[in-house]
Amino acid sequence: MKRLAVLPCLALAACQTTTDPAEGGFFAGVSGITTGAYDARVEAAEGDVAAAQARNDALASQLRASESELAQLKLTILQQRDVIGPADPATADRIDRVLNSSPQGATPEARLEALQRSISEARALSADLAKLSG
Repeated sequence: MKRLAVLPCLALAACQTTTDPAEGGFFAGVSGITTGAYDARVEAAEGDVAAAQARNDALASQLRASESELAQLKLTILQQRDVIGPADPATADRIDRVLNSSPQGATPEARLEALQRSISEARALSADLAKLSG
């Protein structure tokens, strides 16, 4: 008699159309547990979290490297400015703008993009100052 009661449960569980426990119901839950679908969902979610963490770590590393590079460029520009002495007003304004820049962004990606723009501007300025001094 017990076998007869189990068969309809298994038959209904086999009709499952989703592995999402929030949408399933009792029989879908039984099916998700027995088929391993829930475990697969957990593993996939853990993989997504690990991938996101790796992206965040890489982005943080890029941010630190870019901040360091910009600081080094600013130091070089200060040294070049001291060697050149008083510059024309346009060059002096450009030097001040680069030295006083503080790249910001609403997201880490936007901040990295702003840093990269500042680095490009600082490199160009440093190259121009090198031409003036030599």
